[in-house]
Amino acid sequence: MTKRLLAFAALALCATALRMTPLAQAQSAPAPWSANLQDIRRAAGLIPGRRPLRVNFLKFAESRRTKNFSVKGAPTLPSVQARTAFQVVYPDGSVMVDAGMNLAVHKFFGRGTEEPYFPEATKQIDQALQKARLIVATHEHGDHVAGVIASPLAGELAPKTVLTRAQIQTLMTSPQMPDIRLNAEQARRYVVVDYDTTFPLAPGMALLKSAGHTPGSQMVYIVLESGREYLLIGDATWHMDGVRDMIGKDAPWITEDTAAVLAQLTWLNGLSRTEPGLVVVASHDDEQHAALIQRGVLTNRLE
Repeated sequence: MTKRLLAFAALALCATALRMTPLAQAQSAPAPWSANLQDIRRAAGLIPGRRPLRVNFLKFAESRRTKNFSVKGAPTLPSVQARTAFQVVYPDGSVMVDAGMNLAVHKFFGRGTEEPYFPEATKQIDQALQKARLIVATHEHGDHVAGVIASPLAGELAPKTVLTRAQIQTLMTSPQMPDIRLNAEQARRYVVVDYDTTFPLAPGMALLKSAGHTPGSQMVYIVLESGREYLLIGDATWHMDGVRDMIGKDAPWITEDTAAVLAQLTWLNGLSRTEPGLVVVASHDDEQHAALIQRGVLTNRLE
């Protein structure tokens, strides 16, 4: 993205922000969740400029939980939930998808259990966030947004961090943990957008509204210059078996819109048959990440 195109994207974001309704305004009942891949592709083509070259990612921590928490009815076998951030690399810059978290936030997820945390990887994520042209979050949980909120870098990163209106509302009124709560003054630092279904973020990138796991959940579609397509689905599922079997989570510590999540898993399952070239990536599936690295589809480093 050139500086001119980045400015173009920023103007689009600001224009959307100006059209937002007040937080307190009553909302009508949402329609059942659905999505159309062709609409997402069109949205990703709306901002002119060169497409991304590759998608990098890095694991900065792990949670050790049995698989049945990720996929209801699965065996109680050991399973690793990877904590990750993604970097979409352009010829002249990058966009970060999710932002990592510090050790204090990581310990919240351990619930008293010591779990692996990789400080050097966190430093790489901090550096990548500083270099990024834009930062976006798949959803408003601590392991995805703390790196731009509960961070000494928050003041520097906020002006280029795109949060949705639903994400901001959750972070202000009912955050997952105190560390990521935003007050009104802090919230104004971020680029806040609102959209109905899809949103063009950058050349070759679009957001797909996917409330369910959280009110502000969204998926991130990416198409490279090579034509390879990715869909980063955040926490729609924690393990790709959830997509393959169209079965949700069974974790007592989360509250989801189960109907919306099931609709998303069903749609993703259908894409596996109709769009076999589309690379669908779950944020926490350590087994899937290893396979994608082996295939050369994900690069296991940040630049």
